[in-house]
Amino acid sequence: MRELKRKLTFLALIVLLCFASRVEGVEVVLKSGKVIQGELIRETNTTISLQLASSQIEISKLSIKTIDGRPPFESARAQTKPNVPIPKDVLVPAGDFLMGVIRGKENPVHTVYLDAFRIDALEVTNAAYRAFLETANRKAPRYWNDPKYNADKQPVVGVTYEDAKAYCQSQGKRLPTEAEWERAARGPHSRLFPWGDRFDAERTNTRETKHRRPSPVGSYPNGASPEGVFDMSGNVWEWCHDWFDKEYYGQTSTKNPKGPASGKKRIIRGGGWTAPHTDMAHRRGEKPNKTYPSLGFRCAKSISSQ
Repeated sequence: MRELKRKLTFLALIVLLCFASRVEGVEVVLKSGKVIQGELIRETNTTISLQLASSQIEISKLSIKTIDGRPPFESARAQTKPNVPIPKDVLVPAGDFLMGVIRGKENPVHTVYLDAFRIDALEVTNAAYRAFLETANRKAPRYWNDPKYNADKQPVVGVTYEDAKAYCQSQGKRLPTEAEWERAARGPHSRLFPWGDRFDAERTNTRETKHRRPSPVGSYPNGASPEGVFDMSGNVWEWCHDWFDKEYYGQTSTKNPKGPASGKKRIIRGGGWTAPHTDMAHRRGEKPNKTYPSLGFRCAKSISSQ
């Protein structure tokens, strides 16, 4: 016990040094008087597991208290920022890439050429969408007043396809095509995930991470794509420009494809916090007026329109 106490005290000192600013979520108070703050991931009769900024720890339970009024998703991880500022958008250079995988509606794998374009580095936030609503003649989206989903740095959710399209147009942009989205997510070498070919729950917010709500955008710098696009895997599904057709890959153009001419559903991509891990080739269609708390968007822009 003495040795355990010594180790826990040392760990607490490290945590306090690493996170000088106040972290919202759960405080674990050690007998030494030191405090570890983070997000409660799992609790048993004898142990608790905390999510810190870059790792998860499990320690013997001494005492635990919830910080009143502070949502648990605002964890140390959510407050962590990359060492360099995140740009507003990033350039994806022109070139070929392999789109699709050998399965179902993602088949066949085919080579697609895309002109250079820019895409938002982050999903559109509640703060950005709030500024849009102040001048736009549009209703606030579903879940707008739900404290689980309306923090400024969380991605806006509950938006329809037309809501997302209108926002992007107000910024002089547009929704990315399905091909642009996949290229930005998978990189030039068509990885299954932005970081590689194996799923890693430490790099994304999906059902496996058990956050149970959208994370503030940019919370997972180690999950960014090669060009520096964040949250393409998990957090929230994202609207794309294209109509959905499960047979489209067999008849698509190989240069700057923009999807079928018509349809009943629009493409959404990327998976979300409610979904099991979804690779970057996965395609899904959703009715344009559909809204739910794990569906948001980001914008893109053609280089020629600058």
